[in-house]
Amino acid sequence: MSRKQTLPLPHPLLQQALDWLAEPAEDDPLLDLIPLRKHLAAIGSLQIPVLHRLKIDELLQQRAERIDEALIPLLLDVKLPLPVSLGTVAHSLIGLRAELGETWLRIAGEADPQDLARVHRSRPQICLQGINNLARQFMAVQVVAIPTPLNFWRNCQALYHAAHESVDPDSTLPAEISAIDAKFKVMLALTAAQPEGLTPREIVFLAEYLESTAGLARIDPIAPQASEDWYWLDLSMDQPPVPLERMKPSGGQCLYTRFGELAAEAARHLEQLNDGIPPRTLGLPLQAAGADYRNALERARQHWAAPRRRSFNRRPQSLPVEVCTQLSSIWTALKGESELDPTSSVCELTYSDWTLLNEGPSGYAIVHVVGAVTGIAPGCAVGLRTGAGAAWQICLVRWARSRSSSHVELGLEVISPSAKPVRIQAIGHRIPEPPVPALLLPALPSINRSESILAGRGNYNARPFTLLQETESQLQVAEYIPQRTLIETSSIEVFEFLRNRSGS
Repeated sequence: MSRKQTLPLPHPLLQQALDWLAEPAEDDPLLDLIPLRKHLAAIGSLQIPVLHRLKIDELLQQRAERIDEALIPLLLDVKLPLPVSLGTVAHSLIGLRAELGETWLRIAGEADPQDLARVHRSRPQICLQGINNLARQFMAVQVVAIPTPLNFWRNCQALYHAAHESVDPDSTLPAEISAIDAKFKVMLALTAAQPEGLTPREIVFLAEYLESTAGLARIDPIAPQASEDWYWLDLSMDQPPVPLERMKPSGGQCLYTRFGELAAEAARHLEQLNDGIPPRTLGLPLQAAGADYRNALERARQHWAAPRRRSFNRRPQSLPVEVCTQLSSIWTALKGESELDPTSSVCELTYSDWTLLNEGPSGYAIVHVVGAVTGIAPGCAVGLRTGAGAAWQICLVRWARSRSSSHVELGLEVISPSAKPVRIQAIGHRIPEPPVPALLLPALPSINRSESILAGRGNYNARPFTLLQETESQLQVAEYIPQRTLIETSSIEVFEFLRNRSGS
């Protein structure tokens, strides 16, 4: 009598992963993050045949899809530096997406096309899985303002080339190739738009805008005749796209990309949006109707039309500086200094200590050293001084990076060498609003700028206002009319003004 053949038991690590996948998913997708990474690493350490590994990874991939949808909304309004707990989860998600991207890249390289066909899969489908994970990783990286992790750009290019090399370019290309190209172009265009100068909400908006427009970006394996607005990527180098006018490639396998047509389309959309055409009519995200998002799109358009060139060299420095990272703190610091007399005590404020990394004619790059830091986002105002007794310079945060919850770097543009604390109150409301703190910036004739007001973002630059200024124990009150808007971000507005003669 023949004995029944028994199948070998799966490896305990594989069995644990299969048991976990068989359980109902957690109500909170973020709870899947730690076990998902654990099982992914465990399975990767086993010598499982590619086709078996493929099916297991597809099941793990399904569990990963919900995590971004739960985490990204939590990051949209968080300022730098990130809270430790939220930063830990975000970095773990970024790591998970990197591991999944590399997993699919290995499968694309190891799997035999005939074996894939037996399970109704193709190499472009495998590569699309990989590029989808890298695109999700890229979005999380941009929102939390950290540099792209090791091998990110090299893996993106490897997946792109692997997909294209697996198909006949003279035949009808499968839909997966178009999807891979679209994902890759979104990442390239968003990188060229300098996302470290955008808030998380602006980044997500711009990514959504690119979902329908990035197809206008051009990718070419052949070097262009003229540099102009072209960028390049070298497959052997793990770096983001580089403007061809700034640096030439060294001769490796390169992809060249251009965003001129994308910039022209953005200009057309901006003109229509400014004319009041609803975004949905143009096939654009609803947020495009908002001024902040149109400003973000305009900044991106400028980068797409022509890569920015540095007009001046920056001088490396290593000097300690003090920084107020919130507008209310700057106002209080200036207020305390204006009231200081020989018998008074210095206003107790917590200034954080920073190091000046380099400086140029327009501003500084600084890195945080010690002290309380909260509420930093691109477009906010900070005060900077080189030591006790020095004047507070008013700066605009042009870009922000954060490698961790304890590390922040800022690029600052000096918008005023000094300021005075004032209050402003809008005129014309049925119910009077209380005066709000603002900064009075001096006139700068050298750049054709009159006295101006810096205030938190509102609509103070849209209607007459009363300015209240205390000088030598006297209160000066005058009515003014807003004039030219100089700066408008999601955090602040700076505008010139004229005295309202009719209200005098």
